[in-house]
Amino acid sequence: MAVTVRFVSVFRDLGVSRRLFVVEAETLEKTIDKLEVQIPGLKEKLVDSHGRLHPAYQVIHTKGNRQGLCSKLDCPIADGDEIVITPLISGG
Repeated sequence: MAVTVRFVSVFRDLGVSRRLFVVEAETLEKTIDKLEVQIPGLKEKLVDSHGRLHPAYQVIHTKGNRQGLCSKLDCPIADGDEIVITPLISGG
């Protein structure tokens, strides 16, 4: 069950220079856990202290021709889906 994960912004502070990863997972949480093996410290950035997706990031789930937001870690993901992780931009 391969899921493609793209990062809009590279997490250079974690030593990541790649923007594309492929993992096998059935939920967003398991996807993040698999990525944590390749990118230590990523889960701490993406998941807040309450076990929810950190509000500073947005996760876009593409399934076929449909896109939607994954706002919860139990968001189901299927073989061939794509996940895009992007930081929210704020400021004034």
